Amino acid sequence: MKSITKLLALVCATVTLCACNDSQEIFYPEKSSLFEERVDPVSGVVSYALNYGAPDDNKQSLYFISKSMTEDGRYLVFWYNEGNELKENMGARRQMLADLKTDTVYDMGPAGMTPYIECKQNYMVYGDPNRGFFRRDFANPEVEVKLCDIPEELSSLGRIARLATHLTLTMDRKKAFLDTEIRTEEGKSRYIQGMLNLETGEWDLWGETDWNCNHGQLNPTDDSLALCAWESAWDAKGKAFQEETGWYPRMWLVRKGEKTLIPAEDINFASHEIWDDDGKGLSWCGHGWMVPEQCVYHHDLETGEQEVWAAVEGARHNSCSPDNKYVVIDQAPEKWWRGGKWRVAFYNRETDKYVWLYSTREPLVPEEKQSRLHPDPHPHFVMNGRYVISTANNADGHMDLYLTPVDQLIEMTK
Repeated sequence: MKSITKLLALVCATVTLCACNDSQEIFYPEKSSLFEERVDPVSGVVSYALNYGAPDDNKQSLYFISKSMTEDGRYLVFWYNEGNELKENMGARRQMLADLKTDTVYDMGPAGMTPYIECKQNYMVYGDPNRGFFRRDFANPEVEVKLCDIPEELSSLGRIARLATHLTLTMDRKKAFLDTEIRTEEGKSRYIQGMLNLETGEWDLWGETDWNCNHGQLNPTDDSLALCAWESAWDAKGKAFQEETGWYPRMWLVRKGEKTLIPAEDINFASHEIWDDDGKGLSWCGHGWMVPEQCVYHHDLETGEQEVWAAVEGARHNSCSPDNKYVVIDQAPEKWWRGGKWRVAFYNRETDKYVWLYSTREPLVPEEKQSRLHPDPHPHFVMNGRYVISTANNADGHMDLYLTPVDQLIEMTK
């Protein structure tokens, strides 16, 4: 009897262990038929390009604030355009889902606002100004589940031009921060910020600005705090603010009823700010041609200390690894335009060395006929820091999506 009991216990333990291992299974692009190997001819870095669709079609990673891939590596959300910009046969942008376990790609409809990807629980949330807010579970991606309508407090004010620049959710995933733009009947824009309860549709107004407050993103560990941008700070209002205060007014900490400017203290310029994954600070890009050695800066929330985190000249967008040891950066090495030359760097903060994920790519399109898309590489860490995802321009009018293993980049920058 004891031997039977031990046998049953062993079987139960084995079943439990198998279930645990299945739930933690990791999927790799190297093993998927959806990807093919690419080796950069200059740096030797190995990446894996998504080979879905025709060779001419556009494949892009999401905007760098939103992680494009789940932590287990099974699901990848990407933007897709059938056709080629230079050949003028390009179709509308679609939002797609690649399943690396089954090597299947699903079309999830027109791409609107940048969605929120729940990387651990494998689903996404997104909004539509005309229909409301929705969720799709990646295990059943063809089913769209309605969450709530647009709050009447917003829809009654006019036409909603923007619900959120890129959606972010509270830690319990029950509420969404919105940085809305509403066009009134008089043709003016109102910029209103607040929190939407996705379960009840209840609207909580945080504030309103007379300037374009966008790129809003909730702090990953503090639901009461958002980071927003005065992106058009170069306009008349922004210049007037700078003349009065001395500070370029790009980065703002926003709480309900209050806003606080974070000045870029070193060179008094900032762009494309992003929270650290731990919520303890934020980083941004400064103008590399003004201070060549100082391009990616960091602000510590607790101490207010600002320092250089990656000395790569001319950085445009950056993202830090979950442990903040590494930074990825895209750079326009010459003159910038929509579809100009790009390259992407991996910077090791522990050694102050960097390597190019891919070296300079020739322009996607000529300067006199700039891209209608947003062809910046937007590199960011995915799969809990195992890979970097980015968009790679090709000189023939289409873009590729790259996944680059991080282990090799660490080894190359020791």
